[in-house]
Amino acid sequence: MHRNTESPHAPRVESPPLLLTKDQADALVMAIGHAFPPWRIWRAGDIWYATGPCPVPGCVCTRTLHAPAPSGLCRQLDEHERQVRTRHTFTAP
Repeated sequence: MHRNTESPHAPRVESPPLLLTKDQADALVMAIGHAFPPWRIWRAGDIWYATGPCPVPGCVCTRTLHAPAPSGLCRQLDEHERQVRTRHTFTAP
């Protein structure tokens, strides 16, 4: 599912399933992994997963994200990376 980003009050819209061949899905997994190097990307059934670093500074655990479509997984990865960059660039007075 996705939301119209122009209005927070827009109704949810169901996205049609992404129909990919195995080779296309494998290529997309590799492309997402290349775009987000610290993450391990994979797909199981119709769910896309990413396992990578925890966003909490100093934490050594891993975090797993998942989404029903690669676009949703990429949005989560973008948000995670934004949070990490924000935490690393903030300096306390």
